[in-house]
Amino acid sequence: MIQNWRRVSDEDFWFYARSFHAAAKKLAGMLEGSSGPFSQFEVCPVVFMYRKAVEMKLKAIVLGAGGNFLATKADPISVSKSISLSWLAQFLCQIVTVLKWEASLKCEGVENLADFKAIIEDVNSVDPGPHSFRYPGEAQFSIREFAAKMDALLELLDSTADALAATWDMQVDGVALDAGPDDGSDFGPTIQ
Repeated sequence: MIQNWRRVSDEDFWFYARSFHAAAKKLAGMLEGSSGPFSQFEVCPVVFMYRKAVEMKLKAIVLGAGGNFLATKADPISVSKSISLSWLAQFLCQIVTVLKWEASLKCEGVENLADFKAIIEDVNSVDPGPHSFRYPGEAQFSIREFAAKMDALLELLDSTADALAATWDMQVDGVALDAGPDDGSDFGPTIQ
């Protein structure tokens, strides 16, 4: 039975993201090194699956523990309906800034928030509208490089979500976290 996408529970976003990510990795592995007249079209499903995985993980963060750190919680219906990675990533950037985790948000291809926003914008532009498609990045598209960059980004989103959940749990349990990571304590995000 096919799930009604309008009624996806907050917890299910992670499962959908994991499924899209796993499928994208498998298909990308199968396509590495393929050549021929249709190879440029064969990567389209891989790119779309990675894009969808990023979208689902951002939704899970915004509607999950990450939403607890926003000054105003995001509207769950708007978040669920949105396909704009740039809009969803704005929430994550706000969360990271509030927690002073800017220096910890790093992975392959992401050294700072500006890099994060740039990669998100690049992947967001893959799906500019119905019946159109654009490869992210330069004209010379490498499925191997794209997959490696997306795998790193998705791992970063996973570790960020874990750090957010742990941080929220510590705050709920009464552990003081007012001081930032520069307070001399051993506590800090492990999101790299």
